[in-house]
Amino acid sequence: KTSAQSGSLYRKVACATLAVTGLATVALAVSSHFRLFTSSAHGDLRGSAGNSRAGHDRGTVSMVDDSIETLTPPKAPLKEFYMYRVQSVEDYEPENQDMANVGGALWYLHNEIIWHHWIRAGTYSSTPKTRIERFHVKTRATDKLFERDMNFGVVNAYDLGKCTGPFGCENLEYYGPVVGCETWDKQQEQNNFPHTQWIGENVYPGARWYSLPGHCSSRQFWDQTEDCIKDEPGGSCPPGVLPTGQFDCTYSYEKAGQINISDLEGIDSFDEFIESGGEEYSRRSDKGTKMHFWDGRDNTTLCQRRIDAVLQLFKKQYPLMPDLPDPECDFDIHKFYPQFPLGVFDEPSTTTTTTTEEDKKKKD
Repeated sequence: KTSAQSGSLYRKVACATLAVTGLATVALAVSSHFRLFTSSAHGDLRGSAGNSRAGHDRGTVSMVDDSIETLTPPKAPLKEFYMYRVQSVEDYEPENQDMANVGGALWYLHNEIIWHHWIRAGTYSSTPKTRIERFHVKTRATDKLFERDMNFGVVNAYDLGKCTGPFGCENLEYYGPVVGCETWDKQQEQNNFPHTQWIGENVYPGARWYSLPGHCSSRQFWDQTEDCIKDEPGGSCPPGVLPTGQFDCTYSYEKAGQINISDLEGIDSFDEFIESGGEEYSRRSDKGTKMHFWDGRDNTTLCQRRIDAVLQLFKKQYPLMPDLPDPECDFDIHKFYPQFPLGVFDEPSTTTTTTTEEDKKKKD
């Protein structure tokens, strides 16, 4: 072949190679973007959760060159289970909310809701509760939390979307917006926090509460701004993305059904039931009138029957959905806050004093 023909062939091969390489680069960039670890610019959107810290603190980002990042395997395992929420007729996402398992949801109803005679509303809520929602949840702890042998952090309390504790909610920045968990089992005192006032009061077997940290948790819903959302990322992953354990993707959720509280109690209409002289539950007598579903708040056997009733009603209404057991609540207050009751995360410092032979002589 002539040199002109060889040069033409070389140019064709080079152009084809560049085209394929360019497509691969674009595909990698698109894939990386949707897996939430593309570039330092995207990382900045994670805001106060740790802009100044290395990628290791955020999860699993490692640099290959100046423009491409890869994701190393997360340390923490994926957890998959159901969460429940006692809800009114209003619909909104469960982020920046406290959730529960079945026992935890029933305890909330029993302790704060159904004893208000004329309205099925709470001590801190005037909106009537009508249903129990269920969510299919997947979670993964950040590396920083899992390095302390925990898959769940502390339960953060929320008031209309704003984190109110414990302490100053600094854990959301230090460990990332990880899912919180607590129980009231005296045999698991390491996770009987922060609602310690119910230890021994809540006898629903296995009852627990969870928290789902969302974005801009320093403000109530109506005060949240675009800047706040960028500066304070939540843990909710984009739809269809499995939790990675990075600071902006620690859990995912999707609605998995609901049941009406009246159906659970066996009544057709709450208003008609009340007008007929009925009462769901009286704290004075520890039972109801014209209803016995809630009788015996402190009776473990009856509490378990109520848990079974909820599970059976969900199974009846959603027979094709899988049974998912509750995960172990492994939050440990002494690992999470090593200097508890101080709300700090550093291990206590130890000072070692070495006494030399010369010091001993001076003392003598």
